[in-house]
Formats: sequence, structure tokens, C-alpha cells
Amino acid sequence: MVELVISISDDNIIIRDLSAFLEFIDHVYGRLTSESLRSYARREHGHLRISRVQHGSWQFIIETTLSYIKQTEVILIIWLVLRYLPRAVQTIASAYNEYQQGRLARENRKRIRIEMEEHDKLKNLPPIRKRELASLIDMLYVREAEKLPRAIRFSRKALLGVDVRVRNKRNSRTSKEDKEGS
Repeated sequence: MVELVISISDDNIIIRDLSAFLEFIDHVYGRLTSESLRSYARREHGHLRISRVQHGSWQFIIETTLSYIKQTEVILIIWLVLRYLPRAVQTIASAYNEYQQGRLARENRKRIRIEMEEHDKLKNLPPIRKRELASLIDMLYVREAEKLPRAIRFSRKALLGVDVRVRNKRNSRTSKEDKEGS
């Protein structure tokens, strides 16, 4: 089982920003799993679901079985998108022309690759894969530019962390153990 764990503060949540943040995640998921976001939105099944919510500071847990390789990749990409969200998009959203947007996008992709080099879970990725992922993340930010300001505002004020973890379904931990292990 692969879990995406999104931890947010449970204090003074702005509903509008939380909604935009969750919609941003849903749109990224839809773009990665369908031919188009429109086909994803019109489907009656296969939408991203929060498997469970743990209290304290809220933890939204989205899980998928390891046997679904495509689904696992999507969860990992969403983790990366959220991990780099607060810093990466700020400059793209404020760019005033195509040339500046292109320059800032290249800088953002480079910064994301550098941060991937420093992250323990990503150190062993081949350089070409890091470049591909950085480009994909950047493209997702550009495609979701309309939602970004509120999603960024929410992540700056309330996002405590985002993590991905592999859990053996047979040896599943209880909610209390999950909290203590985080």
C-alpha cells in the first residue's frame, strides 16, 4: 500500500483556500490519470478519494495498492507537486510576459531538480528522470495557474507537511501508531 499523507493545521482554516487546495490536488490527479481533465471530471467513477482523515492536526491519507503501478506513480507525482508548491509557483504566477514565464519556468525546473538531489527519497533517481519530473511538475503548475494563488496561500498558512510512505496492508498500523510514527 502506498499512502500520500497530507498534514494540515486544524487551526483557523479558511474554507475557500482549503477547497482550492483540494481542488488543485484533484485537478493534478485528473490530468495525470485521464486523456483530459474534462473526461476525468465527467466520469462517474475513478475519482481521487481521501481514504481516511486522522485528527490532531488533520492528516488526509490517500492510498493505493502497490500493484497498480500507474496509480502509484500518480500518487508520487502529486507528492512532488505538493512538496515544491509553496516556492515553485510563486514566480510563475507573477510573471508578466511569455519570455519571463519561460525564464522563470527554467529556473523553477532547475531548482526543483536541485531539491530532488538533496532529498533522501529522491537521491538515487537518475538525472534524466529528475529532469523529466521537474518538467512535468512545472507543466502541471502552469496548467493549474488559476487555482494556484489560493492553493499556495493555503499551503503557506496551513500545510504542515506532505509525505509518501509504503505500508504493508497485512501489518497495517492503528491510527494511534500512525500518529506516533509520523
